[in-house]
Amino acid sequence: MLADDVKLDLVNQLKWEGRDRNFPYFTRYAEETKWRFFFGAVEGRPAMRVFDSGAMEKAAYFVLVDWRNDQISAIRDFLFAPYAFESADWVRLGRV
Repeated sequence: MLADDVKLDLVNQLKWEGRDRNFPYFTRYAEETKWRFFFGAVEGRPAMRVFDSGAMEKAAYFVLVDWRNDQISAIRDFLFAPYAFESADWVRLGRV
């Protein structure tokens, strides 16, 4: 699903480019058990809303996902910038 030149922006922390370079990012999320992910839109863009499993009433942060030719071309993860969610216009898709 990832484009060869996929870009990862872990806001306020790091930026990576390239499919092979991003493996540690996905490995860390796969090992994490406290987060729950739900589809939504932030500012009209596809996004994953991320909830702490201990506090499911309010999203902790979000991850924007850009697509190109049926592949993920960019990921902007706001884990280290949760303040961005406070003023964002978001829509929940599905149930929490």
